[in-house]
Amino acid sequence: MKAKIKIEKEVEITKVHIQIQPRYIGDSHDDDMPSDFPGLCSNKQTWAAVVDIDTGIIASWPQGIARKMHVKVCDAGLYTLFDADGNSVARIDGYVPHGVVPGSYGDYVELTIDENGKITNWPAKPDISEFFSDEC
Repeated sequence: MKAKIKIEKEVEITKVHIQIQPRYIGDSHDDDMPSDFPGLCSNKQTWAAVVDIDTGIIASWPQGIARKMHVKVCDAGLYTLFDADGNSVARIDGYVPHGVVPGSYGDYVELTIDENGKITNWPAKPDISEFFSDEC
């Protein structure tokens, strides 16, 4: 008989992949994501970024571009933690895990990104406990 079991082990979390679908893309609402925002996928509906969890630096951010993001995602996001070997360790599909991703009310992602791709309002000590909650 085969069975799946939980195994507890210590791993080094190094990155979080953020994939969101902003409610509004364009320039007509206060919480719009501009259609030329770096990281916006070719479908113009999804924004994705890989962020170093300790530094808040976005991988492959175009140098010299500073931007602010204040977007409503309405519990429509995928947030995945990766270990040092690139393995997916945990994920949240839905609400914004604000212990890691800055924002408010579980529905908003609010990032201030400097010209080097550093999220300046990234938490000093990201709290990943939401990814490992036993709540149903």
